[in-house]
Amino acid sequence: MFSCVAGALGMGSVTARFYPYSELKHTWRVRGGAVEFRVSDYLDGSPPDVQESLAWFLLRKASRVRSDDRRAERYLGYARSKELWHGKRDLYLSRAKSLVLEPKGESRDLGTVFDYVNSVYFAGRFEGPTLAWAEESPAQRLGFYFEPLNLLAANRVLDSERVPRYALEFVVYHELLHCVMTPSPSSGRRIHHTRAFRDVEREFSHFDEAQGWMTRLAAGRPRCSKKGYMH
Repeated sequence: MFSCVAGALGMGSVTARFYPYSELKHTWRVRGGAVEFRVSDYLDGSPPDVQESLAWFLLRKASRVRSDDRRAERYLGYARSKELWHGKRDLYLSRAKSLVLEPKGESRDLGTVFDYVNSVYFAGRFEGPTLAWAEESPAQRLGFYFEPLNLLAANRVLDSERVPRYALEFVVYHELLHCVMTPSPSSGRRIHHTRAFRDVEREFSHFDEAQGWMTRLAAGRPRCSKKGYMH
């Protein structure tokens, strides 16, 4: 599939193989004029049109060749679909070594915070997700919600009495907000943090203070600023 698409783009030799990444990610490297791709094995067995769409998506990135952005839409839609992730929950969690699947931390209870945010800001629309603390660098991300697996995680740095509870509440609010705000497509990718998203995000109480803590925690600087950091 990759060779066929590479030929259509006028590229040289390419190879591609599945690799057991913990997340749905893909990488490539150029070696001796040839491009070698590692494709997440979560896509092993996916429909041919999805794999073709992925080939267009990755080969465009690797070669910086312009092509029809619509060719990537099938893969981008499939990547976060229940069609892909059905039956892969246990495999994903077994590979997610950075996750601690216990909502009660040393100082904060993620379950209590989720219930509060879900009730106050979303009228209880979300059913109880699997909650986890992520033991990873806060510079990478402070939280994420993976809708196909109904998995909500917050960075362990937020599990501290030194960090205001509203900072953790804001991370949960931000991640759940992605589920109710439709991203905008642009150049083969989805833009999540649109102006409309940012406007609704500002409805969070203590918004300015929370943004300051996001920057402080992600960058490790001693002072808060008005700009935030969130995935």
